[in-house]
Amino acid sequence: MKRFEIGARVHEPTYGLGSVIAVEDAFTRIQFDDNTVRKFLTSIAKIKPSSEPAPTTRPRTRKRKTATKTKAKTKAKTSPDGDSD
Repeated sequence: MKRFEIGARVHEPTYGLGSVIAVEDAFTRIQFDDNTVRKFLTSIAKIKPSSEPAPTTRPRTRKRKTATKTKAKTKAKTSPDGDSD
């Protein structure tokens, strides 16, 4: 049974390239380049070492909230017959 160290770059045929994030007795957890985390039974997984570096990630930025306008400010007050008061 092949064991990988945490941080090792690996390739899994179905999911592609990823980094080992945890190694347990019988399982290996891998975070793939699309940020999904999968848990594999180490004894039967077809995981191979890879020399390809991890992709660079940009720091996440929060999306700005847009200001909402109230109906009172956007619509002129009119009476039901269309005349203003």
